[in-house]
Amino acid sequence: MRKALIVIVLLTMGMAISCPAMAEEITIVGSGIGTTLIKSVGTAFSRNNPGVTVIVPPSIGSGGGIKAVGTGRNVLARVARKIRDSEKTYKLMYVPVAKIPVVFFVNKAAGVRDISTQHILDVYGGRITNWKKAGGRDVRIRVVVRQKSSSSLRLLLKSFPGFKDIAITSRSKTTYSTPETLSVVESKAGAIAFGAYDVVKDANADVLMINGKSPADPDYPYFVTSALVFMEKNNTGVIRKFTEFATSVSAHDIIRSAGGISF
Repeated sequence: MRKALIVIVLLTMGMAISCPAMAEEITIVGSGIGTTLIKSVGTAFSRNNPGVTVIVPPSIGSGGGIKAVGTGRNVLARVARKIRDSEKTYKLMYVPVAKIPVVFFVNKAAGVRDISTQHILDVYGGRITNWKKAGGRDVRIRVVVRQKSSSSLRLLLKSFPGFKDIAITSRSKTTYSTPETLSVVESKAGAIAFGAYDVVKDANADVLMINGKSPADPDYPYFVTSALVFMEKNNTGVIRKFTEFATSVSAHDIIRSAGGISF
């Protein structure tokens, strides 16, 4: 009996020594804006913390992320807006990570790399219908606009001079996700759309400067804030390590390479 007990103890010790530490996962749900940036930060964090995997699923929107964390379905979310009054009952922490420029981008056939704010208004208002009149090639313009709940659209309506006052051309096409928007612009000659720079900067399209200002410039005026939200009680262990890393100086180069601007 004693020998059997010793064998069991030895086997248990051997298993403890040979088995690697349990892997951990951090899943960050939420907005489409910031997806690429948060993935880049997550990859760097995993590299520095072997055994920890950061998962960034497809967008469920900022509101979806806030609700998922507020109701306990998830621990961490990424958002592209502040917490609304109606959501404050969840009592979530809101931690800004980076500014993400909202940019206009076009199919390469358009032949445009820099555009004025007035030309943007004329294009989206349907007053200019050919890129030749905006300094590009003789190509018909195809206007793409996002759905009303889009964070990018809300930002432009709030911050882009005159955008809220135009009646967007009836010939425009509405898209409902970033992948759909990218697909349309990349495949349709003359197409123009807007979206988050971290997602579109590596697309097969031309990101436009506006009045000579590049989205990589620190003072680019049109941006949303990508932030993390979570319950304070859950900000412990590996979650705390991640939120601290994402907002640290160590993440600044990663954020910049991913198309964001650090605070």
